[in-house]
Amino acid sequence: MDLTELDDVLGGDEPLDRIDVALLARIAELDARLDPMPEGLVERSRFAMTLASLEAEVMELQVVEAPAGSVRSGAPVETRTITFTHERLTVMIALSAGTERGTVRVDGWLAPAEVLHIELRLPEGTLTTRSDEDGRFVLDDVPRGPASLLVRQGETPVTTPVIEL
Repeated sequence: MDLTELDDVLGGDEPLDRIDVALLARIAELDARLDPMPEGLVERSRFAMTLASLEAEVMELQVVEAPAGSVRSGAPVETRTITFTHERLTVMIALSAGTERGTVRVDGWLAPAEVLHIELRLPEGTLTTRSDEDGRFVLDDVPRGPASLLVRQGETPVTTPVIEL
């Protein structure tokens, strides 16, 4: 049967009854059990849509460095230093363990150095800080997970791609 024949199905124009509702509920239950929604999908989707809707210029991920000796077979490599570049601004961040379990400390530097408003956008919300006159900023105990920096410089903010902290 193709889709054009659905109009000819007996009762196809009838409203749903309790048998239809029970059948649809059973199908939804089976679907949830056999193919569950990945954990955190809704939050990650909302985060991605929020970033996509920003009217900001995107920085380019330039350099990713791992500390010496951090590469072992089978062990994950934790990124320590990440540099983002844009024609107006360069941002370097260094990641280290936070004081709370499951968090990181983000130390950052802007070039050229200036006092700017900085936002770290996370699925859970936004953390804000300002750089000092040397272009330095710090965010303590940031939850691990996807994040993006937004730096308000001039009329058009500059944002980094989403990275995993």
